[in-house]
Amino acid sequence: MSNWSGSMSDWSTAPLPEVLEFREGPGIMAADFRDGGVPLIRLAGLKLGANLLNGCNYLDPAKVEQKWKQFRLRKGDVLLSTSASLGEVATVVDEGVGAVPYTGIICFRPRDCRVDPRFIQHMLRTPSFKNQIEAMGVGSVMKHFGPSHLRSMTVSYPGVRTQRAIADVLGALDDKIAANNRLSATARSLADAIFMKSLRQGFGTPMTLGELASRGVLTLGDGYRTKRAEHGWPGYRILRAGDVRDGRIAPEGDDFVSKSYAGQIGSKLSQPGDIILTTKGSVGRVAVVPPDLEVVVYSPQICYFRVLDKEMIDSSYLASWFRSSDLQAQASQLMFKSDMAPYINLRDIRTLVVPVPGKIEQCKQVEVQRGLLDVVHAAHSENKRLGRTRDELLPLLMSGKARVREAEKVVEGVV
Repeated sequence: MSNWSGSMSDWSTAPLPEVLEFREGPGIMAADFRDGGVPLIRLAGLKLGANLLNGCNYLDPAKVEQKWKQFRLRKGDVLLSTSASLGEVATVVDEGVGAVPYTGIICFRPRDCRVDPRFIQHMLRTPSFKNQIEAMGVGSVMKHFGPSHLRSMTVSYPGVRTQRAIADVLGALDDKIAANNRLSATARSLADAIFMKSLRQGFGTPMTLGELASRGVLTLGDGYRTKRAEHGWPGYRILRAGDVRDGRIAPEGDDFVSKSYAGQIGSKLSQPGDIILTTKGSVGRVAVVPPDLEVVVYSPQICYFRVLDKEMIDSSYLASWFRSSDLQAQASQLMFKSDMAPYINLRDIRTLVVPVPGKIEQCKQVEVQRGLLDVVHAAHSENKRLGRTRDELLPLLMSGKARVREAEKVVEGVV
């Protein structure tokens, strides 16, 4: 392990294209999406703690070989999101090998031996890299950041030995994050397997969401189409599909609809316990509105479901069904009706069929699902803490304010 304790003034600086190869993923029409095949990596897979295949679509292997084989990913490639959620970084692990990144995702590799592959992700997270993006006048308001920007940027890096020392220290945090991801994925798979087993045993009376709405058991709707003139403060933040990931809601946008329009928005304002479903782009992401979430306005990319008759159906049971592969299988048959991005409209949503058992059976299922969901939430919370630690250590190491061995002690205390 290196004892390096210098600062970035000891590092080399070079134009980014001199030391890194990079390529943006291709733009691919929804008509080319398939139910299985080669994964097409989407932005959802680059989020902290997310599985790389989260929200992915699939492509025909023969067509990939014909048109997009040059984009296929190798283990250790580093991916950077450059559209919508700028700056998300992920490293390709086994499940992503051979996949294709979608447009808005750029793949990086070392051009030669000056840069260790494992150090690339840290180069892309450095304050100096982010500052260059801000200096270009794009930053948080940028709609798309592409290869043309990267060609005019520089990167700084220490010797390879120090790169590897930093990668080892920070990699321990990434390894723990990856282990939590695997635990979370296992818990989700087990929850789904248990639910689907019950379904195969004739679990419940099949009813469409439309029928349940007509009987007053629940209400459902799509989001509010805001006009720019309605934006204002104090207001309600607009919740977009990108704010829903890994079963959680994390509103990050800066657009608010003035509270003076509350009457027009009506039921499309969030309420605790609402189940929400993304219906455009990454269709099928599900979350439940927690009690402590600020009141938000659902965007048109989101549908909400609100249980009215809790004697008929338990909202936690309904949420379990939304998370199941039964919902995903039904939605996949409806979302590719045009060449545009995947989309499922409200009329089709009303045709989705829910198995509705008696309350005793619902409660049994909820108890099992809740235990497994607690495991998922605990892993997610720990990953957020680990990610913060990593991001705090990186600039300290680079400024020379922390030695590698000091950083090791910090890491040992949190993993």
